[in-house]
Amino acid sequence: MEPLVSIITPVYNSEEYLEETILSVINQTYKNWELLLIDDYSTDNSYKIIEKYLTDERIKYLRNERNSGPAITRNVGLETANGKYISLLDSDDFWKKDKLKNQVDFMIKNNLELSHGNYYFCNLKGEIIKNIKVSEKIDYKTLLKENQFKTMTMMIKKEVLEEIRFQNIKHEDFAFFLDILKKVKYSLADITKDDSYCRIGKVSVSSNKLKSAIWTWNIYRKYEKLNLIKSIYYFSNYIYRGLRKYK
Repeated sequence: MEPLVSIITPVYNSEEYLEETILSVINQTYKNWELLLIDDYSTDNSYKIIEKYLTDERIKYLRNERNSGPAITRNVGLETANGKYISLLDSDDFWKKDKLKNQVDFMIKNNLELSHGNYYFCNLKGEIIKNIKVSEKIDYKTLLKENQFKTMTMMIKKEVLEEIRFQNIKHEDFAFFLDILKKVKYSLADITKDDSYCRIGKVSVSSNKLKSAIWTWNIYRKYEKLNLIKSIYYFSNYIYRGLRKYK
């Protein structure tokens, strides 16, 4: 039997794009999944969209008692997940229909605990802006130089995450994957595939590059506790590679 994949999707006032995200999961050629929709105390019509799909037993709805942010909300999903593999899909991103099938096969074939992938930046209408190609093999030091991981491209073997959770800090995803790469030697990508779409152009935490740079610096100094020389080295790489990616 195909291994179960748990898909964790935080939802906060996501009515504009949420249906496309859910449908991109329902339409997967790989069928053994559970979609955990964790509502972070939304005040819009997100639940009305979700409600239409709750007849599918693979789709599960949870709601935070208060607005708690993406780290705590994703951790609720990690605590609830039953799958052998964990995937992350934000409520405005989406996948091609073969994404899960391709990635599960790749994980099994290569006996992997962690994998990532190429992706597309697209505009708010879902129209492709740019194809982002990632390094085939990424270890801890490679990730420090440039956060090439986008959450919707990732697949993680659940057993790796026994003691790892998202921290309630800025750039929580970066810190999360650095923690994993202290435990797992590397992540691999099937660089022949481009299966994931990331919307940009909206006002979001990732769109404010100055704040993003400050948060990255804080990851180096306060979270990873790198010395000043190492922090400057990795931060210089981060700035150079970031300018190249977004130009």
